[in-house]
Amino acid sequence: MGGGEIIASFLDAHAIDEFVVSVVPVFIGEGIPLISRRPRHVLLELISSERFEDGLVQNRYRVQDRD
Repeated sequence: MGGGEIIASFLDAHAIDEFVVSVVPVFIGEGIPLISRRPRHVLLELISSERFEDGLVQNRYRVQDRD
């Protein structure tokens, strides 16, 4: 169990309250999924977005209540 599986397990247990997602301006074509595929619907609220000189963008999201 690694990477995307761990994140999925924590999401399913409601144990994640925030994500920081960094976007690097390079297409790689392949990769490891951030979160493994499972039936779920998680609403995120954008808290902040920061752009860096090298083109990287870092977005901070809060996980919305699921109640």
